[in-house]
Amino acid sequence: MNNSRDAGWLPYALAAGGGFAVCLAITKATGRREAWDAAEYFSIGIPLMCAIVFALAWFWPQRAWRWTLAMAAGQATALALGGNSLSLWPLAVIAMTVVSIPQFVTGLVAARWSPRRAQAADDRH
Repeated sequence: MNNSRDAGWLPYALAAGGGFAVCLAITKATGRREAWDAAEYFSIGIPLMCAIVFALAWFWPQRAWRWTLAMAAGQATALALGGNSLSLWPLAVIAMTVVSIPQFVTGLVAARWSPRRAQAADDRH
């Protein structure tokens, strides 16, 4: 694996792909237009996305907020490809920001707990 300073494309792809897959799977499984219209998004999707962000922030703790941002981009892509109207895009961005708070907090916690955080700090000095 790459070191924490140079994460490369892999964690971005895992985060975006995870957000995309969770959002799309919930949309298809529930038949809703948007994943967050289904209760499963909150009971299954958000915890699953938090687990993905936790793992990513554990292995790549530097600037862990990036993994939540990439995950939100993956979810937004799933929404756009799901045939939703782009006329509500500003509202969707606001909603995506709010529902991404648990992933953001999870990423910060995982990065703080990660033993790789100290290792990355040593590599910088």
